[in-house]
Amino acid sequence: MIKHIVFFRLLPGLREAGDFGLLEEVSYQLGLLPAIIPGILNYEIHLNIAADPKAADLVLVSEFSDMDALKAYQVHPAHLAFVEWNRNKCPKMAVADYEC
Repeated sequence: MIKHIVFFRLLPGLREAGDFGLLEEVSYQLGLLPAIIPGILNYEIHLNIAADPKAADLVLVSEFSDMDALKAYQVHPAHLAFVEWNRNKCPKMAVADYEC
C-alpha cells in the first residue's frame, strides 16, 4: 500500500488577508475526487488547527494499492483539473509518498 500525503498552504496574499473560507472550498473540491477517480482506497482531508505561521493550512492523506494506482490518480483529468483550479489559491507546499 502507498500513502500519499500532501500539505497545502494558502498563497501569501490570501493567507494574510485571512481568506480561510477558501480552505473550505479547496477541501470541498478535493473531496469530490474519490467519487470520480478509481483506485483511491482512503482519502482524508484535514484543516490544520495549529497556530504556527510556518505550518501548512490543509493536509490530504490518501492511500493507494500501489504506485501504479497513485500514478493513475496523478494523471487523471479530474486531478489535473483540480491542480490547475487550485494553482493560485492553496497550492501544495510539500508531498510525501511511502510504502506501508
